[in-house]
Amino acid sequence: MMKVVVVDDERMIRLGIKAMIERKFTETDIMLAADGKEGLELCRNHPIDLVITDIKMPHMDGIQLIEHLHERETPPLVIILSGYDDFSYAKQAIQFQVMDYLLKPVDRNELFALIHKAKEKLETKLSLQKDEDEYLVNQLNYMLLNPKMNEEKVEEAVRKFQLHQYSSGFYAGVFQWKSHQSTLTRDDFFQHIVNQVQKYDDVSLCFVDSYENLVVFTECLEGLYAVFEENPFDIASHIAAGISDQHVSMGKLVEAYEQAKEALAYQFIFPHQKILTYGQVKAKKDDCTMVNKPLIQKIFNMLGTNRNDEIRLSLVHLFNIEEVKECRISCLEELNDAINRDLFDQAFNQIGMESIEVFKLYDQVGDMSNFENVYDYFHAVENLTIRLHEYMKEMKSVYSGETILDKAIAFIHENAHKDLNMAVVSNHVSLNYSYFSHAFKDYTGNNFVDYLKKVRIEKAKKLLADPNHKIFEISEQVGFGNSKQFSRVFRDLEGVSPKEYREKLNTERTFY
Repeated sequence: MMKVVVVDDERMIRLGIKAMIERKFTETDIMLAADGKEGLELCRNHPIDLVITDIKMPHMDGIQLIEHLHERETPPLVIILSGYDDFSYAKQAIQFQVMDYLLKPVDRNELFALIHKAKEKLETKLSLQKDEDEYLVNQLNYMLLNPKMNEEKVEEAVRKFQLHQYSSGFYAGVFQWKSHQSTLTRDDFFQHIVNQVQKYDDVSLCFVDSYENLVVFTECLEGLYAVFEENPFDIASHIAAGISDQHVSMGKLVEAYEQAKEALAYQFIFPHQKILTYGQVKAKKDDCTMVNKPLIQKIFNMLGTNRNDEIRLSLVHLFNIEEVKECRISCLEELNDAINRDLFDQAFNQIGMESIEVFKLYDQVGDMSNFENVYDYFHAVENLTIRLHEYMKEMKSVYSGETILDKAIAFIHENAHKDLNMAVVSNHVSLNYSYFSHAFKDYTGNNFVDYLKKVRIEKAKKLLADPNHKIFEISEQVGFGNSKQFSRVFRDLEGVSPKEYREKLNTERTFY
């Protein structure tokens, strides 16, 4: 929506121009001022796109108003309202690059043409600004992620991008959007943060980094904390922040960013602390004694035994939260790797691919970044470990009692002619589907489908010995859906078609 200020000391002219614009251009916000002083105040308090101003006015005339507007970093477009006898004044405005002139009395078609022209200029300006902003953000992200950016190169980039020089020192803040259940979007929260920070520091640099976090460089630390203090959106429930140490040299821009990002990472360990500073985390221990590999191996060894309580206690000891809080987050990442390698991967290799029902959790649990905090991660590890424990326990009971699998095999032989599948058989012997799949393959040397095919073909071979049975009838009697499928499976297993097999039998009878 284009924001317009109409400045004229004649009330009827102001109202007339406002009415004409509003009838033709519905998406405009028009404010009125009786002289240059009022107009300048409106421009200072609102982001104005276009000023339509008279020249001769009390208190502050139009030329003075234009001079003040021209001093602004981003001056609005200006259209001068001019009578025939005002042209000598209007010439003074040329140096301030006014957009155009409009003679009184105002002709609506001329006014509309100039408003259209202003809209086009603004759209072009916004498009160029957007392109420039996107280019700058891309270059800044490249600078932040490039490991070759030493201090000298960062300072060179700062000069190239014409960034503000924080001579009194600066801080980096990295804000992460944590919630996806708010009615407001991430951009809404980020815009609120930018607005709050810029109340304290209007030259702060704000942009979104490659990790979709909001990065803020500012010389005013209070502005970063004010984000959470002036909190209309309950922002603390949705945003977390990391703040760097103070730096003076602009060459430290990348280092400040890395410090803020590292501080933010500790929100995983301290989920109730919404602001973390680099000063709080840089002294954390780096000895990684919490990665207790013998204990991880002990937990693996206990899987499938009757030591349920000991497994849980060992996990609690492994995830000693007080010790976790004292260590660097890299230690927790090492613990994550050790658990994956020495517990989950070992268990997976032992129980095989048929355990997919259990291991469908592994993709999530294997990467601790999938969790909001260390507590959620611990509970997920505990849940998966116990699931593995119960699985392996069940497997041991199956292997120790082969009568269960004998019962399953007998059921398959008795019902091979029916529409049989592994779910039906596992239910018949009251075993979990995944447990049964793995145990069945270990016991028979075949997966369920291949075993069932062999049983059906063996039954078919006996029936083929009787010439009174037609081949398509045999196909149905042994459980195949159609004779083509029967012939294909028969050939795969026996090397010949059912017909060829029968002919061979007949030849052997004749010979003997």
